[in-house]
Amino acid sequence: MSATESLPLFGIDVAILVGGLGTRLRGVVDNVPKPLAPVLGRPFLFYLLDMLALRGARSVTLCSGYMADLVQEKTGSEWMGMPVHHSIEKKPMGTAGALALAKKFLQSERVLIMNGDTWFEPDFKAFAEAAEGSDFCIAAAQVPDASRYGTLEWDADGCLISFKEKSDSPASGSINAGVYFVSQKLLASLRIEPLSLERTVLPELTRERHVKVLPSDAPFLDIGIPSDYAAAVGFFERLGMAPDPMCPDLPPH
Repeated sequence: MSATESLPLFGIDVAILVGGLGTRLRGVVDNVPKPLAPVLGRPFLFYLLDMLALRGARSVTLCSGYMADLVQEKTGSEWMGMPVHHSIEKKPMGTAGALALAKKFLQSERVLIMNGDTWFEPDFKAFAEAAEGSDFCIAAAQVPDASRYGTLEWDADGCLISFKEKSDSPASGSINAGVYFVSQKLLASLRIEPLSLERTVLPELTRERHVKVLPSDAPFLDIGIPSDYAAAVGFFERLGMAPDPMCPDLPPH
């Protein structure tokens, strides 16, 4: 086995959902889409691309809509040797519709799905093992305050039982971190039409007990609201993810 083949995402195609409007960050980030919001002088999305390239991903497809031309201009067609594809929706398609539109680029047996405005890096090898034999596997993040997300419940076999609604009372819990492994069968079932993965596809699969869960205590960050976006600098500094000379498009020193 070569060094490249030993990397945790070797042979895996990845889709990153970057098409949202980012309305909750308006007034803080106005001139770029949310995944391009700057952190330590470079777009948030660049950190995700760094991580995926360094973990051996075969390719990344950016599923974009809002300001898609700017996303394409900033990221190009290759990142540290990893091919970057662009799947652009002409009208809002929802998360499932966006994935359906990108299917031609997503050819690995299992496909990793991520959000372009969150950071979460579970143990990808353990995640792939947990996804064996299932069409949909969720990486669950343990967070100190799960109130604005709602929480997940699963059984002893790791099958998702239910989503608990958001709460007004802050409490710790396991949340859907927006990081999934999905099968080619699941991708093939998605139609190119406006459809939500979280609101429609996942609840149906959960009722049929077709969703597996991998709990992880890896650090989680969602930059979707101003307070969490403000915390991104300290978050990346604590992880040692501040810009490194090997990463593309560094800010000037």
